Amino acid sequence: MDWKYKHFRQQKVFAAPRDVVFAAVRAYLTDTLGWEIAETENGLTGEGQCFTHRAMANFSFAPAANETKLIVDLQVERAGGSGFMLWDVGGYYNIQIRKWFEGIQWLIHQRLAGGEIQSAAPVQATNKYSACVFNGCLGFIVVMFALWLVVNLICAIVGLLTGSLYLFGRGGTLVVHGIWARIISVLILAAGVFIVSKIRGRRRF
Repeated sequence: MDWKYKHFRQQKVFAAPRDVVFAAVRAYLTDTLGWEIAETENGLTGEGQCFTHRAMANFSFAPAANETKLIVDLQVERAGGSGFMLWDVGGYYNIQIRKWFEGIQWLIHQRLAGGEIQSAAPVQATNKYSACVFNGCLGFIVVMFALWLVVNLICAIVGLLTGSLYLFGRGGTLVVHGIWARIISVLILAAGVFIVSKIRGRRRF
C-alpha cells in the first residue's frame, strides 16, 4: 500500500486523431483546471490541486486508425486540507476523472466542428462535503489510534524497566507484574518497531 499517494487509473477512446485529443487535453488542464503541465514522450503530465489534496496526473495517448485511447494515471496525496485520505469516499476522484473525459470530449467536438478550442465548463464539485467530513473523521480516528499506540509503547518501556506494565483500553486499565510484564512489554515494543519499519520502508519507495 502506498501511504503517500492514492492511485487512480481510467481510460477512454475518443473518435479523433491524436493531435486533436492532445490539444483538447492541454487546453482542459491549463484553462479549466488551472494545472501546470509538461510534455512527455508519451503525452502530458499535469500537477495541481484536486479538491483539498495535491495531485499529479499522467496522460498517455495511444492512437489507432481514426481513434485515440487516452489513459489517465492520477496520483493524489493522501494528506491534505480535509485530513488523511484512506479511501476515495463516494468515488469522488473516479467521478472527477469521468468529468475530465466529458470536458475533453466537449473540446474535441468543438475542434472537429471547426471552431477554436475554448475552455470547458468548470468541474462541478461532486460529493465534496461528504468527502471532507468523512476524511476528517478518518483523520481523527487515525490520530486517536496513534496517540493510544504511543501511550502503550511508553507503558511497555516502563514495564520492561520496572516489571510493572499498565495497559490502557476501553475496558479499563490492565496491570501486569513480574516476568510476564517484561515479556509482554518486549512483544509490544517488537510489534511497534516492526510497524514503524514497514511504514518507513513504504515511504522510501
